[in-house]
Amino acid sequence: MKFTSVLSTVAFLFATKSLAMTWEEADAKAREWCADLTNEEKISLVTGRENMTGVCVGSIDPIERKGFKGLCLQDGPAGVRFAKGTATSWQAAINTASTFDRALLRKVGEAQGNEFYQRGINFALAPGMNIQRAPASGRIWESYGEDPFLAGQCGIEVIKGIQSQGVIATAKHFVGNDQENNRGASSSNIPEQALWEVYMEPFYRAVNDGSVNSIMAAYNAVNGTYSVQNKRLLTDYLKGKMDFQGMVMSDWWAIYDVEKSFGAGMDMNMPGGKQWGPNFIGNSYWGEHIQECIDNGVFPQERLDDAALRIIRSLYKAGQMENFPDVNLYVDTLTDENIALNRKVGADSNVLLKNDESVLPIKGVKKIAVIGKDSMPTKFCDDMNCADGTLALGWGSGTTDFKYVIDPLSAITERAKKDNIEIVSSGEDDAEAGAEVAKDADLAIVFVQADSGEEYITVEGNKGDRRNLDLWHGGNELIDAVASVNKNTIVVIHAPGPVNVPFLDKVKGIIFAGMPGQETGHAITDVLFGDVNPSGHLPYTWAPREDYPTDVKYDAGLPGGGEKMTQYDYDEGLFIGYRWFDKQGIEPTFAFGYGLSYTTFEYSNLEAEMEEDGLHVTLTVTNTGDVAGAAVPMIFLSFPDVVKDYPSRLFKGFDKVMLEAGESKEVNILVDNHDLSYFDVDAMEFVQPEEGHINFISCENSLNIRLGSIPKRIELFLISSLMICSLIDIDASNSFSR
Repeated sequence: MKFTSVLSTVAFLFATKSLAMTWEEADAKAREWCADLTNEEKISLVTGRENMTGVCVGSIDPIERKGFKGLCLQDGPAGVRFAKGTATSWQAAINTASTFDRALLRKVGEAQGNEFYQRGINFALAPGMNIQRAPASGRIWESYGEDPFLAGQCGIEVIKGIQSQGVIATAKHFVGNDQENNRGASSSNIPEQALWEVYMEPFYRAVNDGSVNSIMAAYNAVNGTYSVQNKRLLTDYLKGKMDFQGMVMSDWWAIYDVEKSFGAGMDMNMPGGKQWGPNFIGNSYWGEHIQECIDNGVFPQERLDDAALRIIRSLYKAGQMENFPDVNLYVDTLTDENIALNRKVGADSNVLLKNDESVLPIKGVKKIAVIGKDSMPTKFCDDMNCADGTLALGWGSGTTDFKYVIDPLSAITERAKKDNIEIVSSGEDDAEAGAEVAKDADLAIVFVQADSGEEYITVEGNKGDRRNLDLWHGGNELIDAVASVNKNTIVVIHAPGPVNVPFLDKVKGIIFAGMPGQETGHAITDVLFGDVNPSGHLPYTWAPREDYPTDVKYDAGLPGGGEKMTQYDYDEGLFIGYRWFDKQGIEPTFAFGYGLSYTTFEYSNLEAEMEEDGLHVTLTVTNTGDVAGAAVPMIFLSFPDVVKDYPSRLFKGFDKVMLEAGESKEVNILVDNHDLSYFDVDAMEFVQPEEGHINFISCENSLNIRLGSIPKRIELFLISSLMICSLIDIDASNSFSR
């Protein structure tokens, strides 16, 4: 069997459109440019103008005497929104994270950035950097999962990719916007250490390693103070301790005043009006009220100067102050290269959860039954506010206008012709009809779904957040009926995250396909038929809802920005996701990092050496199977006991390596000094342990840790198994003395 890359014949390279300007150079140019700005002009720079009634979802007025064309801001994480089918409808961010492939993440960022650039869009409102705290949360598909290290690493690559094209990336939503219910009237009450190590950590990486130019503040409050009014978060932490040099914009209509928001460090009010609608164009909490506040001593002139400077500095840093394209949202960028990349990411993000008796890839069959409405063509609705047909993306501002969606039935039918396989189908979620079609087939593939999205849309009773983790449209009953008549049943799940799997022991194969975008049918077909070896891994822990430490709420709606708020207490602190399951000794259904392959791998020769920039880990990965495949070795870290009340292990490193059958490669993974640190709430700084031993574990998911011992100078422990885990025990008092 031969596995090939969808992009093997595609040359995919975008020229960098902006010069490598430093923040210092951008600052000097911005100060010179801003020197003669009037306050009226500065206020026009910081206050949105069209209130989302124009071409772009956000816009800033031109300053004609300066030759400044104004600004266009546009969603979103899955591609250009409102492009009327002229742009690529990419996979959800959670799918991109599932690839655990930095090179692929960078390519996605480059391709998306190029599509924004060609349309004259200054700010791409992406990526999402929030944490998957509860699996029912509506927008988990727009970000990168439960682990702050992984979210940060994914964000770095996408940000660098977008900004390499001359477009400003916008890391969002800062911070704690981890659920939809009453997002504009809720408080995320987060302990200080968890705030830094979990929820601000991806933004820390976006600023320090991704050099992101823009950050979007969230709707919610943090510890009782709305994010857009939170001087501690915006000025003291983000612009102070993190040394963020870019600009901070609001989420849309998240601002309800001028004194607290502008005074706290907000730099841009989006989309400008007090509420949605044309009646509020020019009717802003900011605008001329900023000048009134300066005149009355509410905040100093320097606050306005700084906000304007930050916006222009970001534009210079991105290379946008000269020769930037004019706005045209309908330039056709749906290229063969983008289509191929979306297909590849979709295929590589498929997570093979079960494969009993090697039922996959498909082989030696003459008749396949394809069952379920999720296998059928997608019905297109505004902002995807329906779930009818195969599920390519969730609903809300993070989705796109599709030109097309390749449905699984069409793709499977076309591919089956190559092997002379007959396809029969039942395109409804009808258990009786599905069983009838499946009973005489050699193999039955059941497509099922669950959906979620943003709070402003309710779909089938789900107001953003999911009401439960069950499959929609009677999916469990459909699977039961098919599995009862066909022993070779495979389930394909399209969903934003974990679902209940009461059918786990009734079927032979399960693939979690997530939300793969427009090429979804081709992507799943590539994996089903073995044209691509699945290499996706779960970027979150999969378990029954009651096993997680926290959940969403379903409180009655509250007016945004008010004193009455839904309270989300982050009492689990640092113990989110797999950290909680470790602490409680709960075995999940599928562990963080879980994902099967059509081949097998062995790890060996684990070594580690401390250098000035951190811990350098090397190991050898061998493909011990019969087909080519990609392995993802993961590094987990355990701090010494002197660090109190701390998770038993933390994910801190990974790589993805493609190996032919029988091939071995040495893999090098750096755990940098920041990731060898923890946040000391007394010192209010990241510090490294001064004594004790730090353990480093290499494995293929967060559960697979079985240790034997072979004495070595650095106390190296190894054991061989189907999935090998290795541990290095390092004396922190020696390793971290500088």
